[in-house]
Amino acid sequence: MPFRHTDKGWFWGSSGPFATKAKAIQVAQAAFASGYKEESAMNKNIVGEFIGTLMHSGTIVHFMHLQTKSYSVHKALQKYYESIIDGADTIAEAWQGCTGQIIDNYPPMFGNPSAEPLEYLTSIRDYVIANRDAISDYSNIQNEIDAVMTLLDSTIYKLTFLK
Repeated sequence: MPFRHTDKGWFWGSSGPFATKAKAIQVAQAAFASGYKEESAMNKNIVGEFIGTLMHSGTIVHFMHLQTKSYSVHKALQKYYESIIDGADTIAEAWQGCTGQIIDNYPPMFGNPSAEPLEYLTSIRDYVIANRDAISDYSNIQNEIDAVMTLLDSTIYKLTFLK
């Protein structure tokens, strides 16, 4: 948890206020010595998987974009793969900035789904919904995940209705 200073004093996450930063650090050290595991450290594996899944979806959708014979599907998928990497990158950088940790445990390999684009992107959307709460409680990171959800929903709309 981050240390922060307010007009009330020093805080370690939601613990505090403490008169000095040294006291807040002492409380944190005591918590860790008693077996406390920081939530962001426990969730580091899911964060790497989450970011890796989003980035990988850009590659898979790019392949689908090149293989389709439908112009509307082609354009919908293009918008997705051009935007998803930036969205995933923003989430990763915000998470690293909020937690002070570097994501260094991305999954080594992802499979190539044999699904149709609409089915695949719906599965990515379901994955994001199921896992977003495990990523972070920080509202700015959840806002970036919302932007990814908007991209997914927009692409699903185009694939469903603009044929």
